[in-house]
Amino acid sequence: MHYRTLIAAAAAGLSLAASGIASAQSTTPTTATDTWRMPYQSGFWGHAGASVGQSKLQLGCPPTGSCDDKDTSFRVFAGGRFNNAIGLEIGLMDFGRFDRAGGETKAYGLDIPLILGIPFGSNSSVFLKAGVHYSKTEVSAATPASIQTGKESGWGPRGGVGATFGLTPQWAVRADWDRYRVEFPGTKDDIDTLSVGAQYTFR
Repeated sequence: MHYRTLIAAAAAGLSLAASGIASAQSTTPTTATDTWRMPYQSGFWGHAGASVGQSKLQLGCPPTGSCDDKDTSFRVFAGGRFNNAIGLEIGLMDFGRFDRAGGETKAYGLDIPLILGIPFGSNSSVFLKAGVHYSKTEVSAATPASIQTGKESGWGPRGGVGATFGLTPQWAVRADWDRYRVEFPGTKDDIDTLSVGAQYTFR
């Protein structure tokens, strides 16, 4: 699966979200009952946002050459709720580019976490995240003997915690910490991200 395919998959999810949001906006709720909703039903998709932060590669430094295991990460996402406590998000992640052995180690992918949240106040919540992601990694080096180079891709687990703090009924500041188990050439290891961003709720 290529990066363009990842973008297409995320775009399809965002398109589904947009259609659900439009349908939700045109429908007036008739009950306050916490009913179970599915992603293909109106009223499921309800928020979108973007965040930026710091990523940390846990592979460790090679025996020779340069080493910088931190960079800037980006994430864009859209999400919805099965009910008032359980939700789903679809996002695109860019973990950044890490300087190792005179080359670059970079990773990006598609992110699909389930959300278990506890709402409080107006448009605010704390939540746990668990799910999967599909990532692609590329590793180069000026001294290839020091690390394994090449390209790798695959599915892996991900987890995290986060919180939103409502500024208005629609806008909220969001903070997240996430850990992704990522496929690299010849090995697997973690990338951690700590990010802040903005989230807009459509309903």
